Amino acid sequence: MSLRRKGLCAFVGTLLCAAGAAAQPATPRAPSPSELPPSSPVPSQGVLGPASETPRSGLSFGSYGRVTVASDLRGRSGRPANLVAFGPRGDLPSYAELQFNYDTQLAGAHWRTVITLALNEQLFHFTGDFNGTIAVRNLYLEETGALASNLSLWVGSRMYRGDDAYLLNWWPLDNLNMVGGGARWEPGRNLTFALALGMNRLDDPYQLQTIQVAPRSGFGPATAFLLDRPRIIESLKATWFSNGRTAPEGVKVSLYGELHQMASGVRQINDMGTRVELPEDSGAVLGAQVGIYRRANFLNLFVRWSQGLGAYGELRVPVTLTTARTSARAESLNVALAGNYESGPFAVMLGAYFRWFRDADPGVFSRDSMMEGAVVARPMVWFGQRAGIAAEASFQQISYNALDPVTGNGALRGSAWRFGLMPFVSPAGRGSYTRPHLQLIYLATVRDDGARRLYAPDDPFSFNEVEHFLGVSTEWWFNSSYL
Repeated sequence: MSLRRKGLCAFVGTLLCAAGAAAQPATPRAPSPSELPPSSPVPSQGVLGPASETPRSGLSFGSYGRVTVASDLRGRSGRPANLVAFGPRGDLPSYAELQFNYDTQLAGAHWRTVITLALNEQLFHFTGDFNGTIAVRNLYLEETGALASNLSLWVGSRMYRGDDAYLLNWWPLDNLNMVGGGARWEPGRNLTFALALGMNRLDDPYQLQTIQVAPRSGFGPATAFLLDRPRIIESLKATWFSNGRTAPEGVKVSLYGELHQMASGVRQINDMGTRVELPEDSGAVLGAQVGIYRRANFLNLFVRWSQGLGAYGELRVPVTLTTARTSARAESLNVALAGNYESGPFAVMLGAYFRWFRDADPGVFSRDSMMEGAVVARPMVWFGQRAGIAAEASFQQISYNALDPVTGNGALRGSAWRFGLMPFVSPAGRGSYTRPHLQLIYLATVRDDGARRLYAPDDPFSFNEVEHFLGVSTEWWFNSSYL
């Protein structure tokens, strides 16, 4: 049992530890953090331990969650201050997932039902609004052993992920959200193959459009599905472990690919009834990961190239198109690094990435084409077994392939430094990924002139050179894992 699991069992108590088993818990431009779909940052691991553990039977519960409240020390509430899509996670808003699993043995095979409900930062005690939004992040059934002891099959709606860059709250290689099915095959102790096939249909007129038309009979308008073209997504991943999947140390190498397809259709573009044809569209993703790990210490390098629809991610649609109304010209390259090192009372976590994106528009200058990146380090020291302090330093920069509209000279770009201190209490003991945490958090973000020009004129971020973030925060996870 890992140190993280031991600590979590101490936190949630004997009842949950007895009942629970580990279970399975993108973009055309530089989206703000609020535009990104919420996600639970389950930390990277060197080995895929949960897949090899003996499953238990019965109902179990798991959760990921974080709650943060902060001030900007100017009388306003603290808010995320990242310029880039995947900036440091220190000022993320509140978010939680509730995961319910039911495991059973049936006809010699293990069956698991997973339901994960997610809640965002709209907390009643902060907004006074009793209405909340709940998203279904997982709703699937998975079996192992029905056809072969080393083969697992699943069908349903699923977050489908690999390793993450925790400090950036990001899955750099594989992070799909789709409804479909898949298989996982382990032909030997050193190899794992995973295949998934599914679809999604975003509520966007690029994929779905309903219009009001005159009925064939009766009175009042009738609804017609003018456009309905879901995206079909296939993914394949192969992973090799030098010392076997369950070894506490070794090297692992993953190769990954995706295919995206979308059928042709017709779209209405104005109230006059003007319609245009949308041809078939497609895209691809190729990527790789190389990791070295020794128990809690690891270093992962990710490289991912994507084209066409694949460059936008499965939860985004193209902002601009080619003259043929496809996304074929769009292209993206991501390179990311994530690591952790622990030795006695000292630890340090690392995260970094670079992303280049070119949209489908053949025009030379566009704010939808850009380069961005971030690097962050979080050293920490423990005082005894239950308390410690973490420091954080990071740098992030974004540059668009467009002229700065204010100066008219040079590219539109901005950068920011961030420094922080986070004293914390950890009831579960030492470890970079041991949770829960109760922490006091202070962050100072220093923006340059270009970064301030990225915001609207009346936004305080447009004229404050230094942004403060002082608050309290908690984060937890237990009985949650990933593919």
